[in-house]
Order: sequence, then structure tokens, then C-alpha cells
Amino acid sequence: MNMRLFALFCCISFLLFNSGTSTWAKAPSTAKIVFSSNRDGNWDIWTMNPDGSQPVNLTKHPAADFDPAWSPTGEQILFNSNRDGEWDLYFMDADGKNVRKVFAKSADRHQPTWAPDGKQIAYLRTDEWAIYIATIDGKTVEKIADTGEDGGNPAWSPDGAEIVFILAGAAEKFGMRLPNSRQLRVVNLNSGAMRTLYAKQLPIMGDPAWSPDGERLAFSWMNRDLWAKWVHDKWGKQVFDAQTIYVAARNGGEFQQIVSEEGPYALEPAWSPFGNELLYKQQVGNQLNQYQIFKIPVEGGRPEQLTDTGRNSSPDWFDPKTLPVQPNAELLTTMWGKLK
Repeated sequence: MNMRLFALFCCISFLLFNSGTSTWAKAPSTAKIVFSSNRDGNWDIWTMNPDGSQPVNLTKHPAADFDPAWSPTGEQILFNSNRDGEWDLYFMDADGKNVRKVFAKSADRHQPTWAPDGKQIAYLRTDEWAIYIATIDGKTVEKIADTGEDGGNPAWSPDGAEIVFILAGAAEKFGMRLPNSRQLRVVNLNSGAMRTLYAKQLPIMGDPAWSPDGERLAFSWMNRDLWAKWVHDKWGKQVFDAQTIYVAARNGGEFQQIVSEEGPYALEPAWSPFGNELLYKQQVGNQLNQYQIFKIPVEGGRPEQLTDTGRNSSPDWFDPKTLPVQPNAELLTTMWGKLK
């Protein structure tokens, strides 16, 4: 074997034995949004184009499937399901095939998110109300933070150093005790140190999402002035509807309101891969919980409604244009066969 063939053989061997799967999982060749929807009468995982066209049901399972999240390379989707009787986490390939459980032993796991290197995941255990991280083979598990009841929503920072999550608990504001206070907390994965973000902006925050460059966070928030009004207004329902989407620098600064308060309940922001747009879900019409997915430019512009059927939630956006150029393992295998 000459040196050229030997080098190619070594490269193929490395890819084969370090791929983590026995089959070739392929990322989408164009940008795709993954989301959960009950438009066919059951909660399944779907994909669609960034303009809302070509929706595809990936799971088609009688169980309920939620919280899909693209792997950093777009080859896999991590999601939450009760298909084996108890809520837990599952992987599948980007085309919906090769569904498998993450953990050998079931537990009440929800809200999964990927580490930026694709080697670990973070999630919420609602039986303990705690954030855990684990290797993708499910064998190494570590508890990193308690969230309080109804806390959670972990999101891994793009540099891999921190996880932001919701800490739920009581707080004193406006002369009364607020049992539903929610604040953004960040845990440093190296030191274990924690800090509170935007501590003066209580009471209710949720759904944190890092920008692709790690410099900003998007989140849902009920404006504190509106909350103060609600406290003193026994007919506060319309004020509750004002929870909407904001963006702020990771270390503080002014809040930038992204979505107006004209429509009720804008929640679950997700960044576009290039950081110039946000996805979110919002209630449409007068029927409770009829959420649709929207897209809006971060620096200002009109929202675009992407879905119009059923209830839709948990959008996540992948674009192969953001991936670094790497050797194609499947192509290398073909080349090796030809060279032989």
C-alpha cells in the first residue's frame, strides 16, 4: 500500500470508529426548522423550510413527541417522548429514522439541549426539578443545579462554558410576595459558580436562548411595569397576556423588545443560525393555546407567520451553511473502494 492509500485508509478508519453511530446519518442539505405540532391530531416532530413551506412529519407515532433540538452538525434530532410509557429523551436521525433512547434506565426527563461539541446534552428532570448533563451515550450523568418547581429550560452557551436556566421561586416585589417569580440563572460548568442575570428585572422570565455568537440572550418576559399594574388590578388578565420576547446582552444592559404586546403570549424564542432573526410561538385568535410559529428580524421588522394549522411549539433552526468544511466520510468510503 503506498502512502497516499495508507493516509486515506487512516482517515476513513477514524471517521468510521468515531462517528458514534453504525449508519451514515445525514444533515439536511438546506436550512430546516424542526418543531412539534398536533396538526394531524397527535403531537409529533415536524420539519419545514424557513418560510414555512414543505412541512414533513418525522415521527408519526401514537405517543406524544415534544421539544426537538438539532444536533450541532444537523445529523440528529434530540426530543422528548412518552412512547415507552414514561417521559424520556430520544435521538433520531434528521430524516426521522433510527429512533433510539438516550438512557438505558428511564426517568422523567424533559427540555433537552445539546452541548456545542455534540458530545453531551443537558436536560431537566421534573421528578427532582434539577438540571443534569450527560454524555450522549447516557452513561455519564451529573447534576449541576436545582431549579425549583416549574423552573428549567436549560440552554448551553455556544462556547460550552455555561448553561443558563430558569430558577423558580418566591420573591418580594411591590410590597408583596410573588410565588411565581422566575429568574435567569447561569452556572459555570468548570467552577460550579452561579450568577443571576438581570436580577432587577423580576418577576417573570422564561425560555432563554443564546445567540449564535454567545453575546446575547433572547427570552420571554412580562414587563415589570405591567406586572405592577396587574398586582393592583383585579382584572389583570389582559396584562398577563403581555408576556413577550426580549433580547439583552449576556452581561446586562438595556432590554430590546422584539415582539409587540398586541398579540398574547409570545414565548419560546429560538435564534436563526446567523443570529439575524428569531423564531417564537404566539397565540393566534381567541381560542386558548392555539399557538403558531412566527419569524421576525431581530433588528426590527414585521413578523411572518410560518404555521397556520393546529398547535405548534418548540421551534429550532438548522442551516448547513453554518457548518465548517469537513471531509465527507461517505464520499471517502466510495473513493477507497475505487482506489482498491
